Amino acid sequence: MTLPRREDFVYVKCGADILINGLKTDLRAEARCPLCGNVTLFHIDNRRIKDLTPREPKLHVVELELGSGRLSIKCESTHIFDRKECLAKWLSTYTGKPGLVISLPEYMDSLSQRLPTNVSPT
Repeated sequence: MTLPRREDFVYVKCGADILINGLKTDLRAEARCPLCGNVTLFHIDNRRIKDLTPREPKLHVVELELGSGRLSIKCESTHIFDRKECLAKWLSTYTGKPGLVISLPEYMDSLSQRLPTNVSPT
């Protein structure tokens, strides 16, 4: 992801990390599908996803509740998939903790509503 007023990339652990960072600042982001390698591009502006390409990528996110206002993300199980076919193929062999499958804008809205005070990747 690229932060405002910076041209260098900041690497994060998983797709959810990009969205969590978007709660605090506007940014440009790209995520590589773990199955096919295609890139999903988007901007976060004022906590809203913009210019999403492809138009309907999906996020598989495993959240761990840590108590009131605290959330942890299991990054090794949290990915952005460019197509639902890639997500379905990945899920067919995934044996980890069940996660939430959601669109990026829906997850961003969910994070905005919950306003976690502490979020840390695991």
